[in-house]
Amino acid sequence: MLFAVHVGIGPGFGATGGTMYAFCRYAAALVLVVYGCAKLTGAQFTVLSSELDKPMGDVSGFWLTWHYFSFSPIFGTLVALVQIILGVLLCWRRTTLIAACAGLGVLATITLIDLTYGIDPGGTVMAASTTACLGYVVSRHRAQLRRVFWTDQPSPDTRHRPTVMVKIGVLAVVTAAVFAGTYWLANENNRAPTPLDGAWQVHTGTYQPTGSPRPLDRVYFEYNRARLVVFRFDNHWIEHDFEVDPTRRELRMWETWLHPDSPPVFTGTYELTGDRLTITGTFTGNASPVRLELTRIHNR
Repeated sequence: MLFAVHVGIGPGFGATGGTMYAFCRYAAALVLVVYGCAKLTGAQFTVLSSELDKPMGDVSGFWLTWHYFSFSPIFGTLVALVQIILGVLLCWRRTTLIAACAGLGVLATITLIDLTYGIDPGGTVMAASTTACLGYVVSRHRAQLRRVFWTDQPSPDTRHRPTVMVKIGVLAVVTAAVFAGTYWLANENNRAPTPLDGAWQVHTGTYQPTGSPRPLDRVYFEYNRARLVVFRFDNHWIEHDFEVDPTRRELRMWETWLHPDSPPVFTGTYELTGDRLTITGTFTGNASPVRLELTRIHNR
């Protein structure tokens, strides 16, 4: 009884349950404060220079996640402060429940990220263990939570059952319409597949427009952005609009994406055989035709 009063676990838990409750509560508080401070001191969310220099397609999920969270110091600091505040609030009986509920959401999300993005096993186990601790703390308050979120809520009036059915029907129609609309955006509006879609490496032929530091080395016909083609000149990228006529095997490009009325960039033809693409035609500003031979780059 003295132990229960000292740690402030409240009545009704029992000796064993009270000890487990106290352990989970303070263990989760310690982990939250430690991880929050680690973010403020630079022990977390730091990225290696060698990783920053890799193409995005070659970056592992772990470093991609770390770079994402470290990209904005403000966001990283806010995450750290939230963790520290929740850890401190877990140590006070009056604020334990609200801190445990909020912390459970935070840690469950972190655990999911760790599992799906391949974060190191040590960090994943720690996040999962802390999530379990907070889940245990919250579960010991299930009677209180049931009253707040269910029992004490207004009971449905059976006289208004037709209204409830109408509401369900409206929600179903709206959800279906939203799903259909977003599907159309992704597959009809954003995409207009062409035979050339993908990333291509130039290995024969040269195109170097005025002002470009290097010749063209890669071409990206973007599958997820209809009509967008991107030229890469070493570390310099330029976006253009393009159109393909598969029947005549014609390829045309314009200066500005989605503006075929902008100045022309290229007019010519293409030949596609498996993962080999040959483009022949005239770039604006070039006196003679250009022949480029490219090979497809298979990204992960």
